[in-house]
Amino acid sequence: MKKIILFSFAMSMVLGSRAQITVTRNDMPNAGDSVLVSLTNTIGSLDATLTGANYAWDFSSLTYTSQQEIKFDNPTTFPLIYAIPFNFINTSYGRENRNLTGLPVLNITAAYDFLKESTGSLKQVGAGYTIGGTPLPFFYTSNDVIYTFPMNYGNTDSSDYQFGLPIPTIGYYGEIGHRVNVVDGWGTLTLPYSSYQTLRVKSVIASTDTLYISALSFGSNIVRPTRVEYKWLTNGKQIPVLEIDANLLGTTATISNVSYQDIYHSGAGIAENNGNAFALQLFPNPSTDQLVVQYALTNPSPITITVSDVMGKVLTTSVEGVQTAGTHQKWMSTTDLHLAKGVYVITVQSAMAKEVKRWVVE
Repeated sequence: MKKIILFSFAMSMVLGSRAQITVTRNDMPNAGDSVLVSLTNTIGSLDATLTGANYAWDFSSLTYTSQQEIKFDNPTTFPLIYAIPFNFINTSYGRENRNLTGLPVLNITAAYDFLKESTGSLKQVGAGYTIGGTPLPFFYTSNDVIYTFPMNYGNTDSSDYQFGLPIPTIGYYGEIGHRVNVVDGWGTLTLPYSSYQTLRVKSVIASTDTLYISALSFGSNIVRPTRVEYKWLTNGKQIPVLEIDANLLGTTATISNVSYQDIYHSGAGIAENNGNAFALQLFPNPSTDQLVVQYALTNPSPITITVSDVMGKVLTTSVEGVQTAGTHQKWMSTTDLHLAKGVYVITVQSAMAKEVKRWVVE
C-alpha cells in the first residue's frame, strides 16, 4: 500500500508540473518595466505551426543575431502631444514600435504603440508616429484587442480596429484591420537557456492602409500582407517568452522576426534606436566604484537614465528633467546602487530617442 501511495504521489507531481496554465492581466507588463530579448530572423528547419495540448516545443537551437531592450513607459514621459491625450484616455503605457513597416512616402522616423490593460483585456488604443519631422497622435476609433483575459487553452476571440489622421503637408493616413486570436496549444517550451510552461497563441491580422496625397489629389487603399504571430506566453514574464512573426502571401509564410527572452550576450550587442542618438560614453568602463555617464543633446529635452541587469530588470531610474542642448554628465556609484560584479545596461532616453550601452562592474 505504501508503494502505491508513493507512486500515486509521484505521478500527481509529474502531471501537475505539466498542467496547463492560465494567463491573466497580472502576467502583463507595468509602466516602467523593461525586458531583454534576443533577436533572429530564422528558425531553421523548425516548424512554428506545430502545436496542441500538452505539447513539447523544442526551440533550444535558436541562435541570436542581436539583442534588444523593450521598455514600457508611462505616457507622461512622452512629448506633450502624446502625453496629454493618451493620459486622458487612461493609457497604461507606451512602447516603442521597432518593427514598423510603414509606407516610405510617409517618411516615418519614429513610432510608438499606446496600450491599455484591464482585467479583461490588453488592447492597443493609439499610436504615435513622427511623420516628416512632426509627431502625430493616432487615436484608434476601434481598438485592437491583443489579448482577452483570462487566457486558457481553446479560447478564441477577434476584433476590428481602425485609426486615421490628416497629416500636415501630406494628406491623410489611416488603417483598418481584423485580428483573430486562437489559444491553440499548451505545454513545455524549451529555449536555449530556459524551459517554460506556456500557452501558445496564434494571431492572424489582415489590414488595409488608406493613403491620400493632397499635392497629387490622389488616394489609394493598400492591402498589406496578412500577418501571423505565433506567441508563447507564461506566468510573470510580461511579454511572450517566444514570438515568431510571419507574413503570409497566398499559402506561403515568410518569417519576418523572431524574438525570445534570453540572458545577456556580450558578443551580441543591444540594438539601439536612432543609432548614436546621444554620443553616449561610459568611463571608466569596466569600473569598480564610480561611473561617468556622458551624453550630448542637440536640442533641449527631458532625459531619463536607467540601469538594468542583463535580464532586463530595471534596478534604478533617474529622471533628469528637461536639459539644455550640449554635453551633460551623470555620476553613478556602484556602492550606492548596491551592484555586485557583473554586466549591466545603461539606457539614456529622451521622448524621441534612446541609446543603450553595456557597463561592466569589476
